[in-house]
Amino acid sequence: MRFMLLMIPKGYENADPGVMPDAKAVEAMMKYNEALQQAGVLIALEGLHPPSMGARVTFSEGNPQVTEGVPPDVKEVLGGYWMIQVNSKEEAIAWAARCPASNNETIEIRQVQEFEDFPEDVQEATAEFTESFSNTTTATEQTHTAETQIHQLIAEQQQAICSKDVDQIMSCYANEIILFDVKLPFQTKGKEAVRQLWEDSLPYFSDSFEMETRDLTVSANDNLATAHWLFRFKGEQDHPATQMWMRATAVYQKYQGNWQILHEHISVPFDPTTAQASLTLNP
Repeated sequence: MRFMLLMIPKGYENADPGVMPDAKAVEAMMKYNEALQQAGVLIALEGLHPPSMGARVTFSEGNPQVTEGVPPDVKEVLGGYWMIQVNSKEEAIAWAARCPASNNETIEIRQVQEFEDFPEDVQEATAEFTESFSNTTTATEQTHTAETQIHQLIAEQQQAICSKDVDQIMSCYANEIILFDVKLPFQTKGKEAVRQLWEDSLPYFSDSFEMETRDLTVSANDNLATAHWLFRFKGEQDHPATQMWMRATAVYQKYQGNWQILHEHISVPFDPTTAQASLTLNP
């Protein structure tokens, strides 16, 4: 199901042209947007300039009338929106509730009308346009759907790692997985060998930790996808695993309708003149 989360900021109808939110509010909102993206539910998002920079077109007996800015009787306006794809209205509400909104902001949740929602006679009346539009957008939608699924898979795998759930971690891998890890052995082949690697490694992790991800990029078509990102573990400050940033690259293939990891590569850069690894994002 697709939902729009509509941000309605009280007082925005009177905002001056070009007004912008403060940096702290933007930073908090960017973290929220990143959470949506990492969860694989985000389709699109946009912020809107104040209505004082826009216009309204009303109609009287079919005649358009243009009003610059916003009429004085308007009490609330749209400040921006998110388009998300989730499994239920309850899930959409849960995401809206996580938004770092201020006291004067309200989020309205609206489900998107799908073609299948309309009665049969309405579907027939729009069939020609819908088919034409579908032909031009199907490839884009399929690509976006695949990319969203990969985002979701990465988020689920990271959650499984943080909960030390080996079975859930392994559900992401293909039987013929090849893993290039940041530590020895340099190459691990096959699902059982990778499982053993995780079982041997997880006891050394903190009892409680999280994963922070940056610069996640996904490229996908119907059956093949690649992703690369930066990540680190967050938890006990003095634990060795929390002291380093790592690079991850993964190749996914769809098998019987499900995405699986064929190849995974974890690494850190190093200085060839000293053979010392670089564990921070600083140059």
